[in-house]
Amino acid sequence: MHFKELSILALSTALFGCSMAPSIDPSIVSGQQTDVLLKVIERDDGTIAWKKYPAPFSSNHDMAVFIDLPKTSSFAGSDSKLGASDADINKLLLHFRGQLERQLTSAGYRLVPRPTPGALSLRVSISDLERTPRDPSVMEYIPIGFLVGLSLHATGVRDETLYVFFDSEVRDGLTGETLGRAVDRAKGRNLGQSDKPVVEDIYPAMDAAVLRIRERLDREFQRKGSA
Repeated sequence: MHFKELSILALSTALFGCSMAPSIDPSIVSGQQTDVLLKVIERDDGTIAWKKYPAPFSSNHDMAVFIDLPKTSSFAGSDSKLGASDADINKLLLHFRGQLERQLTSAGYRLVPRPTPGALSLRVSISDLERTPRDPSVMEYIPIGFLVGLSLHATGVRDETLYVFFDSEVRDGLTGETLGRAVDRAKGRNLGQSDKPVVEDIYPAMDAAVLRIRERLDREFQRKGSA
């Protein structure tokens, strides 16, 4: 095979081939549906989302959101693999709240200081962290490159990617009724195999998750230009 043909094949495989990213546990789906009769409205390798009613949120709610982030002790879960101190968790909460506020207000949402009639209550927490070998580069899809990549990981030289799972829930601001939930997987920074993740390694995942959450709300209010 000529080099040009091999390059095209390698690039195509890299773009459409399998990823090392962890999938969301499919058992979550049945559990969510049993809890409050939620139905799956979106599902792919990195997201599962549920809603209780087929009508969009805009039919009974304004573009007003109360950001209800959990307390420090529960934001990253009691068995968090981050192993961060309260001070580090506070940094995560501040960064996450700041990103949520920027995304929502820039898209036209009004933030309210407490749950109110006609508003939505948005609660988000980190449900899990996982590390997997970094996705292969284009050249690693060529047989010899792939073998080299595997050997690098086996010897502890190849880095890993941190993935963060976010659990979000939207409730009615007056009754507290759950209207929708979602689990999103987002990509953090690459780490050495022996490196312990720090707060800043999670920031890219947080930023990606916030954008995904806002885009989901946009679809409920039929905002133009949303994905």
